Amino acid sequence: MYKDVAAAYDEEEESDTERAFEIAEILEQGLAREIVTDFMHPLRRSSKLWRFHVVRSDDRCQYRLFSDEGDFLMFAHAFPEARKVHFFLYNPSDKKDSLFDVSRPAFTMNWNEARTEWKLVQEKCENCQFSPKHSSCSCCGKQQVAFVRHSRAPIGDGIFNCMQAFIPGLYSDESRVIWCPKLGRGNLGLEPVEDGYESQQLVTKKPAWNEEVESLVLDFKGRSIQSSAKNFQLSLGRKPEHVICQYGKIGSNTFSLDFRYPLSVIQAFATSLTTMFWA
Repeated sequence: MYKDVAAAYDEEEESDTERAFEIAEILEQGLAREIVTDFMHPLRRSSKLWRFHVVRSDDRCQYRLFSDEGDFLMFAHAFPEARKVHFFLYNPSDKKDSLFDVSRPAFTMNWNEARTEWKLVQEKCENCQFSPKHSSCSCCGKQQVAFVRHSRAPIGDGIFNCMQAFIPGLYSDESRVIWCPKLGRGNLGLEPVEDGYESQQLVTKKPAWNEEVESLVLDFKGRSIQSSAKNFQLSLGRKPEHVICQYGKIGSNTFSLDFRYPLSVIQAFATSLTTMFWA
């Protein structure tokens, strides 16, 4: 038994070493994207929403996030039967991204059978990154990055898809609270969630029922949005009129994703994908 465990550690260490050399070589070419900090940290403060867009594959299982200028940022692959989404920093369709490894997602999101609760985790915890594997939070849940809960409510003659999202809070110096099980945090979905310094609550902005078009409508400022059940806007729980994220259909398989502080890239991207079953 002990030999098998030791062999497993040796294999993992050897694999990590080989990848480290591969990354170092690619770094010289300016192509490596191994550091997730930029995707975890909130966007810098702005009075306007930063603009991005999401391109969905025809089978609705693959999603690519781009800046509004067309620069690739992140790739996501959904596995409905396994109830999970894997997020990667590399684009598998780009031949230059030779470091893409389907077995090494940077983030993973799972959902419950009812599709009403979604949990996003980072595969390598910031608190435990220098700890031996057996004493890190990978043994009890991994670092949590966001938790999303869905519900439905009637408005007028329509049905409104509601969303409640919780993300880690920020300290006074704007550093992020780390939701790590080893620190006694990271059980969202298992325990009641409250809005406080350790977490920030986001809620969907309610649309209005329009009698003229007989549909629920939202004002997506600066965007020409097509009708879709997946369209939503998120506001801070304590500032319901302050929209910090909006997701709207702009093509058959293209969606605008605009957001700002205190959301990070991965939080906004993952939250948008929780609507994949909305219809």
